[in-house]
Amino acid sequence: MKNKNKSGLAGAVVLIGAAAFCLPVHAAETKLLLTTSFDSLKGKFGQTQETTATSITVGATLVGESFRFGVFVPYVSLEGPGVLVGGTVTRASSNSVNKTSGIGDALATVSLDLLGNPAKVGASVGSTLLLKLPTGDEKKGLGTGKADYGFQFDLGYRPAATLGFTAVVGRQFYGESDVVSLLDGNYNSLGVNFAAGQSVLFNVSTTQRDALTRTSAKRKESAVSMVVAVNPKLALQFALTQGNSVSSPDSVVSASLLYQP
Repeated sequence: MKNKNKSGLAGAVVLIGAAAFCLPVHAAETKLLLTTSFDSLKGKFGQTQETTATSITVGATLVGESFRFGVFVPYVSLEGPGVLVGGTVTRASSNSVNKTSGIGDALATVSLDLLGNPAKVGASVGSTLLLKLPTGDEKKGLGTGKADYGFQFDLGYRPAATLGFTAVVGRQFYGESDVVSLLDGNYNSLGVNFAAGQSVLFNVSTTQRDALTRTSAKRKESAVSMVVAVNPKLALQFALTQGNSVSSPDSVVSASLLYQP
């Protein structure tokens, strides 16, 4: 029973946050944002053989003046001896190479702005609840059959319309798995984003997460992304994540299309 999450539970929140900046929602309006993302992940994660995973994720998010509610469903293909969990891979109870594909576990997110607006000048504080739903076929190894959830605070300060600083502090809770014993843990990230005109947004961030198991190391990654607004209703995002520890992926390449009907 392999656990196939979208690459990083918080990745969906970053995607929607970037879209909210380039595809702004006016006050008192609630808009639907549709997303399609491709992610490719690879690494050995301290094992002798490399594990690779690719996913195509479709999502829908209601974006309001001070809230976001999204649902994301991935189609995942995985090959290797590891188990894909929350954007990284950990060792399974068996070293046999797994090769399978299908619908993975879905992700639901709810974000609320508690103070300010992250896309506007000034300080902002938000909270996000993330819930992984066990929609993957457990018999085919596409899910654990258990729900995972996380909670985080999203902090931001934008001294100017074209420059912003972000910080995230959260905790992840994992459902019990028959394949690997996962540890609940904390995570945090720091980032800076800056706009080039009104149609391009760059974001650079670093993230650290507690170890997934008793025998693994902390996960550390650095990421850079670019969001390009093609027009007021369409944006593209490109991202590259680099692992900085043996428990992190060597690299994650992502490309996303965001459309506001």
